[in-house]
Amino acid sequence: MPNMPDWTTFSDDPNNREAKAAVRAWLPTARRIHDDVDLLGFIDSLVRGRRVLDIGVVSHSARYFDRADWRHGRIAGAASYCLGLDILEPLVVELNARGFNVRCVDATSEADLGERFDVAFIGDVVEHVNNPVALLAFAGRHLAPGGRLYATTPNPFSRKFHREFRRHNGALAVNLDHVGWITPTLAMELARRAGLTLAAYHLVKRFSPLARKFKALAWRFEPPDYSFPDYVYEFARRD
Repeated sequence: MPNMPDWTTFSDDPNNREAKAAVRAWLPTARRIHDDVDLLGFIDSLVRGRRVLDIGVVSHSARYFDRADWRHGRIAGAASYCLGLDILEPLVVELNARGFNVRCVDATSEADLGERFDVAFIGDVVEHVNNPVALLAFAGRHLAPGGRLYATTPNPFSRKFHREFRRHNGALAVNLDHVGWITPTLAMELARRAGLTLAAYHLVKRFSPLARKFKALAWRFEPPDYSFPDYVYEFARRD
């Protein structure tokens, strides 16, 4: 697969026609569709047996800690070694008391943890932070050679959000702590500014065998992105 295009090599104008054409040509080659696995199962496959840095482990509230679908619990259980980070100190203390390996660290800071990881995972955090470039740069510098950074975030192009937008006559109220949507082209620019490259982006949702056949036909006429509620962005270091 060709490397992510850098619009600055075409022009100092981000609206340059050649740069936009290169991006439009590249994006479909970077899209990966996983229609036979749910998101937790896909995440399991990314982290299993690997050294993992998990950023933003609390998931807003301690009430999630005992749920079977709590992501950090699944990731810590699948990884060979896992370090979790969060800024909510009382809940970090509670997680350590429960036997998890978690530190209270601002993952948009210049801190260095003194460890390197095969996988850095940022689960639905990038749309919350003031400085997403700093977040990606923090995670990227903690990758071991050949490591990968994965960031999940809601897909604003999905039918789910279109339906809610119409249902509420444009007064759509999503998570009120969100500060932005991260589309594939925005992920490309965040990567460029953070010294990373967008290696791929993944669309993940388990469909029944019949639905998969129907979707495969539908995707000949419409973007597959409509069918998936999340993006999983895969970043690599640009060494």
